[in-house]
Amino acid sequence: MAAPPNARKKRERSESRVLKYWWVAPVLGCIGMIGWIATGPRWSRPKISAPVGKPIAGYEASALKMTQEYLRFYGKPLDNAGIERAFDQANQRVNAGDYTKAVGLLEGVSKVAAVPVVFNNLGVLYAELIDTSSALNAFREALARDINYPAVRLNLDRMKDVMALGADPVTREVESNNNASVANIIAPGKAVEGEIDAAFNDEDFFRVTTPPAPRDLVSIEIANHSATLAPVLKIFDAEKRMTNWGKIGWAPGSSLQQTIAPAPNTTLYLQLSGHGGSAGAYTLLVQPQRSFDAYEPNDDIYNSRRIPLGMAVAAGIMDASDTDYYSFVSPRTQTVSIAIRNQSTTLIPALGTFNPDMRSSGSGPDVRTPGLNLRHTMQVQQDQVYYIQVRSRANTAGEYSVIIE
Repeated sequence: MAAPPNARKKRERSESRVLKYWWVAPVLGCIGMIGWIATGPRWSRPKISAPVGKPIAGYEASALKMTQEYLRFYGKPLDNAGIERAFDQANQRVNAGDYTKAVGLLEGVSKVAAVPVVFNNLGVLYAELIDTSSALNAFREALARDINYPAVRLNLDRMKDVMALGADPVTREVESNNNASVANIIAPGKAVEGEIDAAFNDEDFFRVTTPPAPRDLVSIEIANHSATLAPVLKIFDAEKRMTNWGKIGWAPGSSLQQTIAPAPNTTLYLQLSGHGGSAGAYTLLVQPQRSFDAYEPNDDIYNSRRIPLGMAVAAGIMDASDTDYYSFVSPRTQTVSIAIRNQSTTLIPALGTFNPDMRSSGSGPDVRTPGLNLRHTMQVQQDQVYYIQVRSRANTAGEYSVIIE
């Protein structure tokens, strides 16, 4: 039976369209293939980040190590749960292969806990991210605090090809270093050769981290190697604010020495220039003096040092900011005598006493002459812990011994 005339005409029009637009189907097929390649399963494209859970050689994941180093370098416990949590979160991001997020977390940690293990981990992560410059700076920060830090030394040896420039703090000035943002990182105890260039109105900036706790006197020495340079030293704190520790060598050819008592594990910026536009070569040395006594750090009552009754303790007040706390246990209810024997001609000693609840119980007699001794008595109860504080008056300093009988 023949198709109706209308149906036959409709079929002919449809066949005509297929012949006319035959090319559409292949093009749509190609577009679909391209879209599948671009948006297909992740396993169909190579991954740039590390596989999840892959350990990184040289990375130290121990939060305990960080807190131990904090105690060593700052002389007090890390009482900051947020920083410990951020360190742990960085480890989790490392395990997930998210190194960029881990770096951000550790950079935040380093602002509070600036200890070698944190900078070591940053160096390793930056190396994995192929950011060699940042890796070098991170490793250098660790070595500026501990020149022989084992983890960094192992990593540098393992990455010899990448770390060809070396990560040690500089021993010869590297230009340009004419402002704090490009200051050369140097290490205490390591001499640095430099030169002020008259042609460029030169200024040299160096960045140094003070030694670990306990707080120490630090000598900054500029040895002049020219007959023309009159050295000028300016010292800025970690926030790049100028301190009052600066000094000027007024005479051309003169050397310069300044002694300061900064907090431990603190960043300082040193600016060296020539007075009156003078110029010449010099050697810079930042040298810890190890002026602290064997009982440091004991600058607060919570870090007081236990001493037995009847034993003389030799110690010293390093500067006007220094103070020494001791504790003792009374074997019975009695009166004890506290004697501070002056071992210097400069110290004016002062004494404070504290009950077992760490509240003040009084003070010793006033001494107003340098070099004099001090004696005081106090009532104590059996088997109780008591505290004493030895400090100075009138910004004096010097050695002493203390005995409780």
